[in-house]
Amino acid sequence: MRKPTTALAGILAGTLLLAGCSTSTGTGSDTTTTTSDDTTTSTTTTTTSATSSELTEVSYEDLDVKDVDLSIDTAGATAITLSDSGSTGGDGVAVDGDTVTITAGGTYVLSGSLSAGQVVVDTDDEDVNLVLDGVDITSADTAAIDIENADEVVIWLEAGSTNTLADAADATAATDEESDAPNATLYSTADLWIAGEGTLTVDAVAEDGIASKDGLVIESGTLDVTAADDGIRGKDFLVIKDGDITVDADGDALKSTNESLDEETAVGVVWISGGTLDLTSGVDGIDAVNQVTVEGGELAIAAGDDGITTDGVLRVADGTVDISTSVEGLEGGVILLSGGTGTIKSSDDGLNVSSGSSTSGSAGQDAGTMGGGQMGDGTMPERPSGDMGGRGGPGSSTDGTTTDTTTDTTGTTDATSASVTTADYSTDASSTDATVTTVAGGGGMGGGMDQAEDGRYLEISGGTWYIDADGDGIDSNGTATMTGGTVVVDGPTNSGNGAIDVNGEFTITGGTLAASGSSGMLEAPTASGDQGVLTVTFASAIADGTAITVTDADGDQVATFTTGKISQSLVLSTDGIVSGDTYTISTGGTVSGTAVAGGLVLGDAASGGSDLGTLKAD
Repeated sequence: MRKPTTALAGILAGTLLLAGCSTSTGTGSDTTTTTSDDTTTSTTTTTTSATSSELTEVSYEDLDVKDVDLSIDTAGATAITLSDSGSTGGDGVAVDGDTVTITAGGTYVLSGSLSAGQVVVDTDDEDVNLVLDGVDITSADTAAIDIENADEVVIWLEAGSTNTLADAADATAATDEESDAPNATLYSTADLWIAGEGTLTVDAVAEDGIASKDGLVIESGTLDVTAADDGIRGKDFLVIKDGDITVDADGDALKSTNESLDEETAVGVVWISGGTLDLTSGVDGIDAVNQVTVEGGELAIAAGDDGITTDGVLRVADGTVDISTSVEGLEGGVILLSGGTGTIKSSDDGLNVSSGSSTSGSAGQDAGTMGGGQMGDGTMPERPSGDMGGRGGPGSSTDGTTTDTTTDTTGTTDATSASVTTADYSTDASSTDATVTTVAGGGGMGGGMDQAEDGRYLEISGGTWYIDADGDGIDSNGTATMTGGTVVVDGPTNSGNGAIDVNGEFTITGGTLAASGSSGMLEAPTASGDQGVLTVTFASAIADGTAITVTDADGDQVATFTTGKISQSLVLSTDGIVSGDTYTISTGGTVSGTAVAGGLVLGDAASGGSDLGTLKAD
């Protein structure tokens, strides 16, 4: 990956120093690398992994969702009244104690309550409409409604009605997940639709809240699901078109699990086109084997693990996604951001393109073993003086022996010194007087050192995203491209991670990118076209809430970024930055104007502040 020109800004001295950073061109084969002062030239060879197969995005039509008539006519419906030891029904209904079984297709209107009972649907593959109009069922074990055999089933929530389904307090989980034994409070072996204008509350003591072993479509209604395992699961697919949905699950909130590679029909897909979703999960907010598509709706996710994850393709095309807590925010084999707005708070990576689901907690351990990262004992690995390589091996000298030349300094970096300074982030974030560590040991090229996984990529073409990541802000084990949209990153304060981490090439031709964070693993995209990239590295860590302003040669402000965390680097690219042009960097101004995302304001937005120096855009 070609590294843009980098500046070292000494905050206390008020100067900006140009560093001899490496730049490179080319991918996948021989890559020529030269320093910006043209004093040395070297050639390295990088390879691309072919271990991952290509991932293909499916369309909604590929799900083969049936067109079901949801204009439920209750005029000739069969009424079922539920009561302990006294339930009644008409034709097509069998009552055995507190078990009510529907044996024929048709429309049934249910009301009343069972304190230890169950409604079962067991037909000869016929269509069944269940109209819930004031139902309260607590099952004797797991499934309050158990759809054992039917073709298509519609659960209709009558307008103005409140309905409750719950497991028994001592309900136990099914022992065989592959059998048709019920493992949800509302369970179906058939394709299931939920619609209407009423309310359904589900309390799953044993396992899942709502589950279909085929497809599940939520058209409308108010759903409140609490589950000991997954909240809402459609094995073949889970489609949400509208509704007000709240899920609090110990497992995943929304899930689709079918891994079958059927060439005729796409499965293992979660597809959201509307609705208001409030998802709280002990594990993932949304988890689908093959694809997650968000093309509308308002999603609020608080996840114990990943916000949205899939081993396949993850696309956000429209709507709002707010991930307030997560380990990794968005994770997929391919991530496509083409529209919508989103915020991500992650304890690890914000965006993560990977070959499979990650293991929580491993990222920090791995990062500590790489050059430029903060080691487990709090010291910084070392690399050669003057080498701006952000991602290299553990600290070692050229003869292979480990060096220990770490020294603490404060304040400024001498312009004549070859040393590169990197902040130790165990510093008082309220002050710009940060402790720094002189890095003088072994290292490597600044970015793109790892093998890029074939068929794995991040593509940003639209939308507006703010990412607050403790790990990498943008992480792709493959490649990345940005042609539009806006992404703002407040990245890690640990130099074992970076605001940007892309194994392969990361090219930018449009859109707006601002990525702030540590500098030990600093990477930046390659400018491809007229739009340029500025990469600024500060010699001393700057406090959160500090305004960094970029001004062009005509004196017009291009952008002001206010740090959300203590930071030592900023990567900035907008249509106001032109490759080859020179820009002035200043800090400490007073900011006005409306942020496009996070702390980024475009155009004339700051007054006052101190100039640190100038640098040329890559």
